[in-house]
Amino acid sequence: MITWNTDVNAPCCPGEIVAEDGRTVLVQTDWDWPGVASTFGWSIRNLVPDGQACDHNGTDGTVDCPECGITAADFISAAGEWLRDNNGATADDPGYFQDDAS
Repeated sequence: MITWNTDVNAPCCPGEIVAEDGRTVLVQTDWDWPGVASTFGWSIRNLVPDGQACDHNGTDGTVDCPECGITAADFISAAGEWLRDNNGATADDPGYFQDDAS
């Protein structure tokens, strides 16, 4: 299990990912925001262009949607806002912290 923590003292960083054992990954670049936010429950499908549903199948949130035209900047901004507003969100670790034991 991992936790999203916004209580970090790092300029321009919305937060960090915290493992149960205390290891952390600081999220520094805005290009990472859509992926990290998605890990904790945000969805690019939350952005609805002009009231019309779009699955945004042609993007992961870091490029413009080829179907509806929502820009990467819009996805990144929405993901960053979601991260700032969801301190304490938890999720299963999709691989941020790999165990060295094999």
